Amino acid sequence: MVKMKRNVPIIIRKLNILLKRLPFNQPKRKEVDEYLARQMAGLRGEQSMDYFYRYLPQEKIEFLHNIRILHQEYYFQMDTLIITPNFILILEIKNIAGHIYFDNLYSQVIRLHDGKKESFDDPIQQVERQAFHLSEILKIKKVPFIPIETLVVITNPKTLVESAPGHTDAVNRVIKSADLKKKFDLLTKKHTKVILSKMEIKKVNRLLNKLHTPYNPDVCSLFHIDKNELIKGAFCPDCEDIILHRTKRSWYCTNCDQHFKKAHINALIDYALLISTKITNNEFKDFLNLPTGSISYHLLHSLNLPITGTTKDRTYLLNSLLDE
Repeated sequence: MVKMKRNVPIIIRKLNILLKRLPFNQPKRKEVDEYLARQMAGLRGEQSMDYFYRYLPQEKIEFLHNIRILHQEYYFQMDTLIITPNFILILEIKNIAGHIYFDNLYSQVIRLHDGKKESFDDPIQQVERQAFHLSEILKIKKVPFIPIETLVVITNPKTLVESAPGHTDAVNRVIKSADLKKKFDLLTKKHTKVILSKMEIKKVNRLLNKLHTPYNPDVCSLFHIDKNELIKGAFCPDCEDIILHRTKRSWYCTNCDQHFKKAHINALIDYALLISTKITNNEFKDFLNLPTGSISYHLLHSLNLPITGTTKDRTYLLNSLLDE
């Protein structure tokens, strides 16, 4: 089993909620949808690698996924990091369909797919930069010098991969998923000196996790969307796109004729992810389309959320809802 659980990135969670609360005629909706599709394709590519990780020596190595670290005023992110006793391996994972061509003359990848030709940044250089920053971080943290190897992994088995004549970097460092074990074994034969003990590997793992900062942008700002445009209210958990009505003691869906007692909690989670992790009684009343402040106060108060401020300017903190 792979030793570190891969969580769904919070950016994907936020984008799904943003699409749910964007009006269908909002001009940015298509852009958000396409961005989410790219994020999901990347995640599926990374998840597909779990099958091939099984063939690596699990008892000797540690895996880290989507580690993002600040260095020289910018963040660098590694899809998968494999720490072994002899070397560290960074995998840049690409779930790309079609026919791709690695062009070293202009440091680009050219893709032909569905009759469309387009250019991408060279992932070989991308992962080389990651290796540079990682080596600098390890040096700063006084980790014993250990070789860092890099690979670009194409996860779509139907993708046709070609490279320019003489492009040795592409030949040596671009692989399909199924070739990971073979390449790993070659790297193990290349690096025979043991640098890190089992305890030191775990120490490096903890260090990098401690330095990790997830990519967690304000998605409304990212797409220049006014937060006042977001659809307000509590959504039906079953119908998904239906706004519920508040009855005396619950939320009612006119579409499926069901009552829900805690639908406002999901709405608060949406608010925390899209707008703010702090909310006042009036803001809650407005976002849930509640008729009176007393109803909003009762619902908020019943959640036992941490609060700041006095009774008059009380603010409820929503972070705890995101951990549930």
